[in-house]
Parts: sequence; structure tokens; C-alpha cells
Amino acid sequence: MDLVELLQQAQRLTNETKMDTEMPRVERTMSQVLQATQELHARVTQTGTNDLQAHILLGSKGVDLPKLTQKLETLSARQSFEPLDPVADTDVQGYLKNERENAILSVIDETNRSIFDSVERIKWSRVYGEWGEEKEALLNALVGPRQQDFPDVQRQMVPTAMADEPSPFSRLNNIQQLYAKQIVAYNESHIQGSQRANLVSAFAQLAQESFDDSLVAEMWDVLKYMAVVTPLSRNIDPIKSRQTAPQFIQQARAYLERRYKIYMNKVIEQNLVLARRGGIPNVYNLVGSYVGVIFQQPQSLYGLHDVSNGRPLWPLVYFSLRSGDMGAAVKYLKESGTCPELLKLMTLQKLGDTDTSKAKIEGQLKLEYNNKLHVCTDPYKKAVYGIVLACDPNDSHPELMRSIDDFLWLQLSILRGQDKRDYNIEQLTYSGLQSLILDKYGENYFNAREKAPLYFQVLALTGQFEAAIEFLARTEANRPHAVHMAIALNELCMLGAPRSVKQPLLSSEPDDPPPMKRLNLVRLIVMYAKCFEQSDTEQALQYYYLLRHFKSEDGINVMLSCVCDLLVENCDDKMLELVFGVEDECNSFRFTGGIFAEFHTMDYDKYSLAGMVGDELARRSNYESAIKLYFIAGHLDKTLRLVCSLLSQVVHQPSRPGSMRERLCNVTKRLDAALAERKTDVEAQVMVSYTVLSQLMDFFDFYHEGEYRLASEILSNNRLIPANSSEVDECVTNLKRMAPEIIKVLPDILLAAMDIVYEEYVSQRGSTGSGSLYGDESKSENKEAVLRHLRIRAKALTNMAASVPYRMPSTTNQRLVQLEILMH
Repeated sequence: MDLVELLQQAQRLTNETKMDTEMPRVERTMSQVLQATQELHARVTQTGTNDLQAHILLGSKGVDLPKLTQKLETLSARQSFEPLDPVADTDVQGYLKNERENAILSVIDETNRSIFDSVERIKWSRVYGEWGEEKEALLNALVGPRQQDFPDVQRQMVPTAMADEPSPFSRLNNIQQLYAKQIVAYNESHIQGSQRANLVSAFAQLAQESFDDSLVAEMWDVLKYMAVVTPLSRNIDPIKSRQTAPQFIQQARAYLERRYKIYMNKVIEQNLVLARRGGIPNVYNLVGSYVGVIFQQPQSLYGLHDVSNGRPLWPLVYFSLRSGDMGAAVKYLKESGTCPELLKLMTLQKLGDTDTSKAKIEGQLKLEYNNKLHVCTDPYKKAVYGIVLACDPNDSHPELMRSIDDFLWLQLSILRGQDKRDYNIEQLTYSGLQSLILDKYGENYFNAREKAPLYFQVLALTGQFEAAIEFLARTEANRPHAVHMAIALNELCMLGAPRSVKQPLLSSEPDDPPPMKRLNLVRLIVMYAKCFEQSDTEQALQYYYLLRHFKSEDGINVMLSCVCDLLVENCDDKMLELVFGVEDECNSFRFTGGIFAEFHTMDYDKYSLAGMVGDELARRSNYESAIKLYFIAGHLDKTLRLVCSLLSQVVHQPSRPGSMRERLCNVTKRLDAALAERKTDVEAQVMVSYTVLSQLMDFFDFYHEGEYRLASEILSNNRLIPANSSEVDECVTNLKRMAPEIIKVLPDILLAAMDIVYEEYVSQRGSTGSGSLYGDESKSENKEAVLRHLRIRAKALTNMAASVPYRMPSTTNQRLVQLEILMH
């Protein structure tokens, strides 16, 4: 193609694109077209391709998107779902408009809620249905194969072996069983009146010999050491006595000093060459050898005062005091020839003098301590002055504190009693040390969760037995030890208990010195014994016996209350036989054997316990079990009252095997035998009610068996229903004197009597009189006279039902009238 043809085609295309419009023609060069294309591309990419695609899609379907956008912007949900504008009280139109819109909104909201609940309910029903199908499929998949599917596979039976004399299941572990044996032996010695062992020492020995746990043995060792004090009386408050008696402080210091001497001996035995031990085996030589071991390096003597021949003086004095030997400390100080005033004061303290010269020397030494030794570079010298003068409790002497024992011994050494306090100088008291350990430092400081034995020892050594035991009782592993520690201290009258047994496990009284607490031993033992009282009832009763000295707020013995709760919750024949024994063959009111017979005292016995349990069961409407307990207790009057109440409910029913009526029949047989011996113990009114109900039981037995003649004889003998209309008033008067239990059965008696009369009427009317119920008497009477007599009896029954001053059931009256009408 040449240029001429190309030009002609371009002109032709130009002519085809020409439009008959008045718009001016725009001519662009290639660069201008490229620039316009780039601007259009930038504008499209800036607005986003989604909007462009939306415009193209909706435009292809004939939708005008700009106009649709304007319509959507005009829509507003404010009128339907936003809060209504408040209107004035006088704007009636606005008020009515708001009420109308409120009603519409409430209908919409209620409909929405109901739809949501319906959908939720349908959803969960479908989910549960699918789960059920899935579980069914899984269970079907777990069904084992049948033997015929695998004929070659033979099933092998696993042989089982059972002991010849299997022991019953016990919820007590090995440690608890060992503790329980000690408790049983202790209670037996008390019941027999022999001398009782010290439970703290017995348990400490048990922990040392039988428990494979050195930490538990150490806890018992601490408690044993702290309990070696003068025996207290139950009339003295243990808390106040412990706070005022210096023996507890002395015992704690002696225990820590004894342990430190053991530690020094171990260090010396490991370094016999350096120790150069010799001489008389006493604290003086022990401390000298120990100091020779720990101060063998020259740099260890840096900063120490009064060093002679490589032996520092003040460590010798300090470790002598740390070992509890004031004499050794005085001897070392005397040999050095230094500090004569301190030597004189220590000599007076050793001799126990309290003259005025001692106070003067203390004042001078305290002044010297505050002026010079407060910034002394020898920590041992500063500690010795602080211990001897019992001052500066805020100085913790960190250079010497290598363990909790050191810290506790130092605090115990600088204690001053309330009567010996110098109020011009800050000093530490026993209660202040207890608050420091329990409140300021607490469990977090001692890492009590991981080091429970250590925290227990710190509390016990500061005389806080109750808080220490409560801390141990929180964990299941240490709870048996805590319970028996509390029991052992309580038997020594050293455990502070609250005034009320309903207090929390750890509490305090308003007049108690802070931070002392009281431990509710009753709650602790009951919580512990409840875990095994059903499987190990005998052991549980042994623990409850330890609560015999406690009284509840209503004056009831706590031991009886605990055993009563046990029997109320487990009142079966096996438990009753275990606790009370078996009935004596010669005397139905005497029971031999039983666990509780071992705890017989002048205040209570098993018969009073049975009466107490029976009263509680009766209050809980467990009348059948209460009857058993009342019979054991010998309370015939209460037994008869409950039997009458139960008989009135079931006496009219036919006897069925295993029913309450059959069980009551067995009870009445035992009562009849017992009443033959002790009828005078029962009130006359109760006796009459029981006699009538017993005869009514025979009446209904004859009635259900079809023995109408014998049944009618029982009713005529008791004069409960009239034979004719003239006897109605007499029967009504007699009925008013009856107990409510008899009146409750009256509708059933009237119905049964009317049925008997009606059956006799039908029999007489359909026979010649030979088959009469009344034998020879009816044979001699005319048939019409007999029928007339039966109508009179039926009339008397309906009259009595209408005459009794009690509300009869409507069905009873209807039935009586219906049968009477059928006789006419």
C-alpha cells in the first residue's frame, strides 16, 4: 500500500466520524492523547476499581446509581429506633404520638425477643438430637464382637483372688490410722481412770519412730519442747497465761540454742584438724573450737575488735550467748580484761540480781552504745551489747543472721516484759514480736506455701500455737498433724478456744492481746472426722469423745450433738446395732454391746443419746426411724404417739408386703409385749388412742378379707358407730373424746361399715335368709324385718356422718347416701 491509498483511507475514516453537531472539533496530537489517558487512569485508580465495577454492573441492569444513592441517603431509622423526643405535659398530641410509637416499638422488641428465643430453642434441640445420634453410633461401635463371628478365638477367664478374711474399706491412710490408735489408747486410759499419757510426747515419739518424714518429726519436736511447762488448769485462760508467763520465751530460746550447739558440733566434726578440740566437753571449749574453724583465714578478722593470738573476743562471747551459756561468755570476757562494766552487768544477770546498781550500769552502757557502738565495725560486739542491754530492736544485725533460727533467737533475746520496759528507749515486747512475725512479715516473707514446716516452727516458737495449727490445717497433707497437735495441746489446757463453738476456725476475742488468735477445736475435729465417720465409725466416735467438755450455745453436750448428727444422717439398722448394740432377750428395753457403751458417764449414756436422736428424727418427720430410737431409749409414750400418727394414715389400707402398714404391724407387736411390762409409763389418752387404732387395724384386716361378722363385732365393741338412730348422739359424744388420729380414720370407718351393711342387705334380699351374716339370730327373724333393720343401720350411719362436728369429705357423704338409697 502506497502513501496515496493510505491518505484516502484516513480521509474516509474522518468523514465517517464527522457528526452533525455544533460543537467545535477538537484536534489533539499523540502526546496530548497520551496525557489525557494518563489523567483518566489516575482518576479511575484513585476512586477505586470497586466503584467503577459497581457502576458498570448496575448500569448494565438499568439501575441509575447516582439517583439510588440519593434515595438511600434520604432514608433514616431515627423515627423507629432512636429515643423519642420529650414532650411537655400539656402537649396532648405529642404525648399520644409518643405512646403510639412506644407501643409499636414494644411489640417489635417483644416479637424480636420471642423469635430469638424460639430460634435458640430449636437450635439446641437439634444440637442435642445430633449429639444423641452421635453417642448412639459411638456406643454401637463399642459393642464387642460375638463369639460366633470368631469361632477359633477362645476366651480366657482371668482368675481373681480374695483374702480369706477381707478387711472393710477404710478412708484412713496409714498416718491417720497410727494417730487413731493413739487416740483410742488415750481415751481408754481416761475411761478406766488410769494415769493418762502426755499426748504431745506420745505423738512426738510416734512421728520420730513411725513417720518417714523428718520435717513432721521436727514440728512435733518443737511442739514438745514448747509444751514442757507447768501444767495449767482448765479454769485459766491459756492465751492470757501464755502472754504473761516467761517460760514460753525461755523454752523457745532453749530450743534454738540446743539446735545451734548441734550445728556447731557438726561443723567441728567436719573440721577436726582446724578445730583442735580438747579439754572438758563444755560450751566454753565448743565455742573456742568453732571460732577457730570459721575464723581461720586472716581476712575474716577484718573489722573485728580485741583480737588476740588470732582469736577474736567478741565472736567468742556472742557464740557463747548463742549457745545459751552466759557463764562461758563471762569467762571469755573476764580473760580478755576488757569492758569491766559489761562484765559486771553480765555477772549480775547470770546471778539474777535486780539491785539498783544493775540499773545504773545498764544506763551507762546504753549511753555508751548509743554514742560509740552504734557505728561499730565489729558486728559481734554490737550484737553482744544489744543482747545484754535488750535494746535497739530495729537493728537486724544482717552480718550475723545466717538463718531464720538466728533471727528468731536474737529477737527472743532482746525481749522485755511489760513490767520491765524502759519507756525512754525503744524496746521489743512479746506481743510486738508476735505481731512482727504474723502481721508484718506473714506467710509471703517466709514462703509458707513451699516451706510450711518452717513457718509453723516460727509461729510455734513465738507462742502462736493456734495460728500455726490453723495454717497447717489448710492443706490436706498436713491436716492430720494439725488436728492431733490441737488435740494434744487442748488436753494439756494450752490451746485457746473461743467462747462459742459456732465461731470460725480462727478467731479472736475483744479482750485478747493482739495478735493472739483462738482455734475452734470443735470445728476442726468435726471437719476431720466427718470424712471417715461412715467408713470408720468407731474411730470417729473416739474423736467425738474428746469434745465431751464443750457445750453448745443451747447447753447441749457437743459430743452428743456430733454423734446425734451422725446417726440422723445414717440411721439404718446396721449403724444402730453398731452404736447401741443388740436387744437383750430377757429385757426388751435393755441393749447390750455397742460402741457408745464404752463412753458411759454420769452425765449421759446410750439411752439418753437414743432419745436425743429420736427427737431430732421426729423434728425432721422421719417417724419410722424415730420410733426405733425411742424404743431403744425406752420412751414408750413418745413411741406410741408416733405410732398412732402413722397408723392413722395407713390403717384403712389393705396389707401389702413391704408396705408401711406391714412394718407398723411388726412395731405394734413389739409394743404390745413392752406395754405388758410398762403400761404405767404411758398417758391414758395416748393408751386409749393406740388401743383403738390397733383394733381398727384388725377391723380393716377382716373387712378386706371379707370377714364381715368379725369386723362388725370390733365396731360394736368400741361403740364407734351407731346401730340405730337413737345411738347417734351417744356415738358423736363418745367421738368428741377421741384423739385426732381416730377422727382422721372416721370417714373410712363409716364407708367400710356402710359397705358391710349394704353387702348384708344384698345377701338377705337375694336369699331365703339361711346365708345371713348373723347366723342363728337371722334365721329366726322375718326377711322383711331383717331388711328393715339393715335400712335403719344405714340411716344411722348417714345421720352420724351429718352430725359429727367435723368436716367430712364430700365423696364420703355422697357414697353413704348413694348406698342408703340403693337399699330402698
